[in-house]
Amino acid sequence: MSEVLQITSPSVSKAQKREYDNINELPDEVLISILARMPMKEAARTSVLSRRWKKLWTSHPYLVFDGSNSLRGIHSRSEQVLESEQFKYLNWVNDVLESHHDAAIDEFKIRFYLDQCYQSDIDDWVRFAFGKKVQRFELDLSSSRVISHVQDSGYELCSHTLHFQTPLSLTSLVLKQVRVSGEVLENLLSNSPFLERLCIGASASLVHLRLAGPSLCLTYLEITACARMKSLELDAPNLLSLKYSGQNIEIRFIEVPNLAELFIGGMFVETCTRSYLLPLIPTFASQLQKLVLEMRVDERKMKLFEYPILTQLKELELQVRARDHDSLLCLTSLINASPSLNQLSLELSWSKSYTRRRVMKVKRHHYNLKEVEIRGFVGGMVDTEFCIYLVENAIMLEKMSIDPFSKNEKGGGNCFKAERARAARVRAEDLRSKYGVEDKLVIL
Repeated sequence: MSEVLQITSPSVSKAQKREYDNINELPDEVLISILARMPMKEAARTSVLSRRWKKLWTSHPYLVFDGSNSLRGIHSRSEQVLESEQFKYLNWVNDVLESHHDAAIDEFKIRFYLDQCYQSDIDDWVRFAFGKKVQRFELDLSSSRVISHVQDSGYELCSHTLHFQTPLSLTSLVLKQVRVSGEVLENLLSNSPFLERLCIGASASLVHLRLAGPSLCLTYLEITACARMKSLELDAPNLLSLKYSGQNIEIRFIEVPNLAELFIGGMFVETCTRSYLLPLIPTFASQLQKLVLEMRVDERKMKLFEYPILTQLKELELQVRARDHDSLLCLTSLINASPSLNQLSLELSWSKSYTRRRVMKVKRHHYNLKEVEIRGFVGGMVDTEFCIYLVENAIMLEKMSIDPFSKNEKGGGNCFKAERARAARVRAEDLRSKYGVEDKLVIL
C-alpha cells in the first residue's frame, strides 16, 4: 500500500512511474480485485491517486467496520467519551455506504457497541447489506462495558427490516447482543436457502427456536449466553456442528444424521450431562467425532454417570473448573466410553481449597489415545495424578503436551504467573524423569 502511494511523489524514479502507468492500463475489474485484497481503510486511501482511482475503492466487496479497538478502556471512562466514539463510528459507516457503488458485496461486518438509540441507522445498514446480496453478515454490538440490563436496551432486529422480495444470498449470519426472536430467525432462515453458518450470542429476545426442514442447508449452529432461552428443536439434516453454552434448556434432536461435533457449556452442562443430554446422545453417538464440554468437577455426581459408548469419537476437549483437592480421575469413565479416542485436550482453571486427600490410583487401559494436551498445568497433586494415570494407561501414547498457561492467559508481564509457570515446568520435568516419557513429553 505504501508503495502505491509513493508513486505520486516527485522523487520517484522513472521505473516506478512506468510501473504505475502499467498498473493504470489494467481494466477496472482487475484493479478492484487487487483492492479487495487490502483492508477497506487502506483501499480507500488509493482514492487520492487520480480521478479514476477515486471511485475504484467504492466497489470494495468486503465492508468490515471493526471499531472494537476504540472501545478498549471505555467502560472506565465517561458517557460523553462513549457517545463521541459512537458518533465517529456512525459517520464512518454512513460515509462509506453512501460512497459504495457496487451491486453486490461478499462480506459486511459491524463490530462496535451500539444500543437501541441507533435503531434507525442500524436498520439502514441491515437493509443496505441484504439489498446488496451480502453473503457473510455479522452484527456484533457487544462491548466489555456491557452489563446485564444492556441486553434489554439493545438493538432489535425486526421482521419489517427484513422484508425482501427475493431470497437472500446469505451463507453466514452472526448476531451478537442483538435482540432477535425465534420467529424472526425462523423466517430469516426460510428466506436464506444458502445459509450454512448461524451464530447467535447474548440475545435477550430469543426464547424458543425451531430449525427444521429438508431444504435447510445449515451446517454450523452456535448459540451462547441467551439468558431467556428455554427450548431448541433441531430437524437439520445437514448440521455438522452444534455449540450451545448458556442456561439449562430443552433441546430436541429430531433428525441430525450428520452431526459430528458437539460443544456444550455454561449452566446447561451442569445438569445435561447427568440427567438430560446423555440419554439423548445414543441417537447420534455412532456419528459423533468431536465432543467439547465445559464442566465443573463433581466427583460424587459424576460417579453416577452412565456414559453411552461413543464409538466414533476421535477428539475430546474438556474445559474443567476444579478445586485443588478434586480428583480428575472421575473423568476417566468418559475417556473409557470413547474406544476410538485419539486426541484428548484438557484445559484447567483452579479455585483454592484447603482440604487434603490421598493420591488415588485407577487402572483402565486406553488403546487408541495418542495425543494429550493439558493447559493450565500447575503441577499440584490433582493434575500430576491425572498425568501419571495417562502415562500408565494410554498404551499408544505418542505425545503429551503440558502448558502452564490456559488459552486465555498470557505469559510474561505478570510476575506471579511467570513464577507459577516456572514452578509448574519444574514439576513437569519430574514426570519426564520418573516415568520414562523423555521423547513423548513436550513442556511449553
